[in-house]
Amino acid sequence: MSDIGPIFSTTDLMLMALIACAPGLVLGAILGAWRSPGHRLRGAALYGSIGFGLVFAGWWAYLTIIK
Repeated sequence: MSDIGPIFSTTDLMLMALIACAPGLVLGAILGAWRSPGHRLRGAALYGSIGFGLVFAGWWAYLTIIK
């Protein structure tokens, strides 16, 4: 049985996930703005969300499967 439920609230867990995935969001946004010069904001938003999702998936795989 996991001890993480009573210790941290849902808001705390979402904040931890946001902090852990922030590097993927930032690097993806930089790459997206660089790759799409005509539509920098749209490219940054798209690539940033993709980067966030990839880092989130990596953390999820590490914490649930590998560890």
